[in-house]
Amino acid sequence: MTDTRAPASRWRYRAAAADGASVRGEIDAASERDAVDELRRRSLWVVELEPVAGVRGKPPSILASGTKSVSHAPSIWTRWWGASDADLAVVVRALATLLGAGVPLFRALTYAAQEAATDVQRAGFAAVRDAVARGESLSAAVAAQRVFPPIFAPVIAAGEGSGTLDTSLALLADHLERRDALRSRLRSALVYPAVLGVASTFGVIVILLLVVPRFASLISDSGGVLPMSTRLLIAISTVLTKGWWILLLVGGVTLLAFARWLRDPAARRRLDESRLHWPLVGRLERMQVAAGYTGTLAIGLRAGVTLLTAMTLARAVVRNQHLAGSLAEAERRVQAGASLSQSLAGILPPLTERLLDAGETSGDLAGMAARAAEACDGELQRTVSQAVALIEPLVVIGFGGVVGFVALALLQAIYGLNAGVL
Repeated sequence: MTDTRAPASRWRYRAAAADGASVRGEIDAASERDAVDELRRRSLWVVELEPVAGVRGKPPSILASGTKSVSHAPSIWTRWWGASDADLAVVVRALATLLGAGVPLFRALTYAAQEAATDVQRAGFAAVRDAVARGESLSAAVAAQRVFPPIFAPVIAAGEGSGTLDTSLALLADHLERRDALRSRLRSALVYPAVLGVASTFGVIVILLLVVPRFASLISDSGGVLPMSTRLLIAISTVLTKGWWILLLVGGVTLLAFARWLRDPAARRRLDESRLHWPLVGRLERMQVAAGYTGTLAIGLRAGVTLLTAMTLARAVVRNQHLAGSLAEAERRVQAGASLSQSLAGILPPLTERLLDAGETSGDLAGMAARAAEACDGELQRTVSQAVALIEPLVVIGFGGVVGFVALALLQAIYGLNAGVL
């Protein structure tokens, strides 16, 4: 009788054992579903599963039972600058997967404490696990750890109260991934202008510190009257070469005074308010605030928290003190009975207000808040792209103008000296 079973494929897996340890290995199975079932029969809960290319035809069997793994060594970037939101999202989504599969919370947190990207996050998850073992709720334990964003504790508390903790953790993972993706796109858009600006500044400094002083020493012995442009260029070069320590001292004192001024909440709020009226910068900041606020609002509502609690959560991610104060006023208006869209009038962009109004009318406020966040993210990306397209030629023109001024000043001096000699 012919065997009609499908040939087996090899699958590489990462799973959590019954004691919470991370287990890695490979398994032969006819399908992904068969691989998961086989691992479940061995008390392993799958976190990652991917096929191994080019391996088929062997009977199903565990090729490697796996060993307890130590945490991955973080990259140089992670060690120096900390983990990104995407790194934290991976661990949070794994927690959601494990809890959804029925793994006890303590064991799932043990896995998170092993697999987090940085020592700080590993210590945070370990502290949360120990607090849960002592009888504290997960939300209270998370709230005590500053390594986690402020939105974590209330959303987790809502999940604990409704019995949907795995769903709440999945929402948090989605939020972290979207935030990290937006930041990555913005950083990528700003890389070239930043490199161009640094290169231009470095080139100008080299000309003023090396080229101009040597030229000045050559023409100083020739006598004659130098043109105004040449004298101005030499004066700037002299200030940079001989008075750099004065410039450094003045710059340091100015920065310290500015930092001290910003410690005053009223001064910080005035600066944040004035920044909203700056060309382009104000539009970018208002759009960024709207994206973060509506995205966090959607997560809170989907997790089951009340509207006022969701608004408070969303306000916590707003760094602009002026807008944060306006949003606090909006919360008081909602508490007094006003609608959300009316309370936010004039604070967020008009499109955001209309989408929230449509959500209140249709009864799907969380869904429309999520759509508003996506719209703001898209508009923010387009605005940054337009700004970058404008900044690049401005930097080139500015650097070209400086180089042209230097060349003109030097040539005028040479022509003047030659005319004096003749």
